[in-house]
Amino acid sequence: MYPQVNKDHLPSAPPTYSDSMNAPKYEATQMYNTPGMLPPQPSQVIVVQGPLLNLPPLGPRSVQLTCPTCKSLVMTRIEEESSSSAYLCCMLMFIVGCFVCSCLPLCMDNFKNYKHSCPNCNAFLGLYKS
Repeated sequence: MYPQVNKDHLPSAPPTYSDSMNAPKYEATQMYNTPGMLPPQPSQVIVVQGPLLNLPPLGPRSVQLTCPTCKSLVMTRIEEESSSSAYLCCMLMFIVGCFVCSCLPLCMDNFKNYKHSCPNCNAFLGLYKS
């Protein structure tokens, strides 16, 4: 029923544990004996942390502070923009059927984000989300 297998063509068993432990050890330097091939150099990661900023708490109004970029004492410039939750609320109101009131969240202060920046160097200083 099963074909006859010639036992001379079977692969040999793997080496025993003691045979594998006594096998010759290969060193990585043997691979790089040819001129021009050098072993790989270990990579080095350097982490640079900036100074910790002691900014006053930002709010919806302009704040006086020392700009960390230009080091001058300034009143922050504020740009207000509608948040993504305001647009989401507008779409929801439009879908529900409040067509007239659907643009109302774009005018409300509770749905605004306030970006603080330096008026001298235009550096971004922080964001206040109401």
